Amino acid sequence: KFYAALADFAADEKEAEKLRWLTTSEGAIEFKDRVADTCTYADLLREFSSARPSMLHLVDLIAPIKPRHYSIASSMRMHPGSVHLCVVTVHWRTSRGEQRTGQCTRFLNSLTVGDRVVVSVKPSVMKLPPLDEQPVIMAGLGTGMAPFRAFIEERAVRKLEGHKVGPMTLYFGSRHRAMEYLYGEEFEAYHADGLLTNLRLAFSRDQKNKVYIQHKMRDDAETLASHMLTQEGCFYLCGPTWPTGDVKDAMVHAFTTYGNVKKSDASKLIEELKESERYILEVY
Repeated sequence: KFYAALADFAADEKEAEKLRWLTTSEGAIEFKDRVADTCTYADLLREFSSARPSMLHLVDLIAPIKPRHYSIASSMRMHPGSVHLCVVTVHWRTSRGEQRTGQCTRFLNSLTVGDRVVVSVKPSVMKLPPLDEQPVIMAGLGTGMAPFRAFIEERAVRKLEGHKVGPMTLYFGSRHRAMEYLYGEEFEAYHADGLLTNLRLAFSRDQKNKVYIQHKMRDDAETLASHMLTQEGCFYLCGPTWPTGDVKDAMVHAFTTYGNVKKSDASKLIEELKESERYILEVY
């Protein structure tokens, strides 16, 4: 819509024609390339310099910045009065060699201690099961492990209060252990204490063959089937969308190999687990 609107302001006919072409099916490939290269409104105004809409027109044409939502990475019971977020700065280079930084992470990086920011809290599908003894299986990629830190802290408090808590398994995936093992020392300590029953790490680039969380899940097929099918466990996946299918395949493998579930019924069973909030995805 912005390309089409900008064409109406272009004094140069060739620029107007190019802008309109980019909105057609013929220009779709170049348009997609521009989107992938994170072309901004400012880039377009510089490139098509004959188009000079007024500030009032720009305010009308450019949509407001959408809010950024981050999973809370702390338990309120362990950290009363504060909220922890796990934020990794997003930065990349465009095809023209320009350095870019994510809008929200750049803003957060610019803050100093004591600065005030506007926030809102919205409900999440990521909730611990109702019973402390139900097994919890968590699969997080990168900053997708944030809600699982909160889960572990919450159960740590419950354990300190004398409650019996069920097994907790964390599958954590990232590229390099040395640079991206987020909260690694905390997880190792919880694992040594026995609260985090299984700590399964998949650092995909730290060896010749790429290792992902779904590979670790396939290795643990018998345990997964037991936790999910006989102990009323809950499974959670948080992070990018790309491993969703492979993770589901690993769970199907567990159910069919060790859970006495027919392959034709396994996908239906996972859908039923989703309906009962025992197979929860928060992917983006």
